[in-house]
Amino acid sequence: MHTSWVGLYAQQLRSRELTETGPPVDAAGLACIALSMRRRTFLENVGMMGAATALGVPLAGRSESSPAKPFTIALSQWAFHRAIFGDARDNYPEFIATLHSSPDDVLRGGMDPRDIVVRARELDVSVVDLVNITWFGHGQDASWLREFKSRAADNAVSFGVLMCDQLGRIGSAARTDRDAAVAAHIQWMDTAAELDCPFLRVNPYGEGTYLEQCQRGAESLHRLAEKSADYDLEILVENHGHPGGNAAWVAMLIEMADHPRLGAYTDFDNFFMGGWGLDPERRYDRHQGMLDLAPYTKAVSAKSHDFEPDGEETTIDYHQCLEVVLETGFNGLVCAEFEGNRLSESEGSRLTVELLRREQARFASATA
Repeated sequence: MHTSWVGLYAQQLRSRELTETGPPVDAAGLACIALSMRRRTFLENVGMMGAATALGVPLAGRSESSPAKPFTIALSQWAFHRAIFGDARDNYPEFIATLHSSPDDVLRGGMDPRDIVVRARELDVSVVDLVNITWFGHGQDASWLREFKSRAADNAVSFGVLMCDQLGRIGSAARTDRDAAVAAHIQWMDTAAELDCPFLRVNPYGEGTYLEQCQRGAESLHRLAEKSADYDLEILVENHGHPGGNAAWVAMLIEMADHPRLGAYTDFDNFFMGGWGLDPERRYDRHQGMLDLAPYTKAVSAKSHDFEPDGEETTIDYHQCLEVVLETGFNGLVCAEFEGNRLSESEGSRLTVELLRREQARFASATA
């Protein structure tokens, strides 16, 4: 009864039969909806896993690396954003304006963004998740991309998720703005395909009420997922600010978009209610957020800020977060994304990768 109601509700939202004057849906209501969807989707995923295994077909979001490893460790390009940007982000409005007008002028650090593959190899990591704004002016620069691929090959590194920022709001109120955002993301799909990335990450930004943003964003995501087949990609939505900090809302967004090439890029720490920089912070419960997004998760961002003397992250229970997603059958990319200030980016990334390796071994031994 409850599951069928959720399906009917999502169908009504897709057809715009509910409007702002319809029944109100608060965060608690969305959490209940996501709980029901999680149960249904988990059962569906179990069935899909059985069918895929019988056919010998790898599942989307599942690694084709060593079957003994419960997941594959990747390194985030964002973990080195200070080395790439230097002080360019100190004045953020100016940074954004320059990014769009003269993007190479924000590259004030000493690190060439393409050398992320060198940093990965130094950590004995073979996959890198990319961030488009760290090389915003070169997405369609064929010679620059060829050199990037060459450096990756020289270091035996491949690319995973291409995270896209500053491409417009897929949930904007104006149709023309949504169309422009979709077109901008499609342009970067070509870049992702050129770099052999299996995933393109989209931000769930928009305008209006939660319900309006969900409706508009779902329509745009469905269009992007449809187009992604032309590039052999899958589209991922991250819990990444604005309403995306509410995991139940992201789960509903993915359900409403209703496309097999769409999933979640689940971040361990982006559960900020109302966006970033609020004082005091308002947070969605992390464990609940992981539970809400786990059934849709096709890649993970393992955020870290600082570490205890024993190597554990100071505020994030890595084992609990990983356990939640692994219980759904996930064994794809888990990307080390250090974002702290006390440690250097190199040291923080090393400790994040080491923590993930310990968890990798711990889960592997538990299932041996």
